[in-house]
Amino acid sequence: MTDKASALPRTVLLAGATGLVGRALLQQLLEHPQVAHVHVLLRRAAPSIAAHPRLELHVVDFAHLKRLPRVDDVYIALGTTIKTAGSQEAFRRSTMAM
Repeated sequence: MTDKASALPRTVLLAGATGLVGRALLQQLLEHPQVAHVHVLLRRAAPSIAAHPRLELHVVDFAHLKRLPRVDDVYIALGTTIKTAGSQEAFRRSTMAM
């Protein structure tokens, strides 16, 4: 990538913005001067994510994703535990959907 191309505004997609890593990454993306827009994919509504003019939240079923917005960069910070998933089978399904 040339310096000129890297200076263009970026549109970013982030999956997993509610976890430890995802929250930190979302904050950095929203503060970055070259990031013009951040699309966040969520399994369920996340009231803990504050509104921001460059942020758009999308609640999706990761097993049946519909058309996603056009983006320049994708960050994936999805994760779960067996305890959170509820069973080993649900854990496998959730990690396979990642």
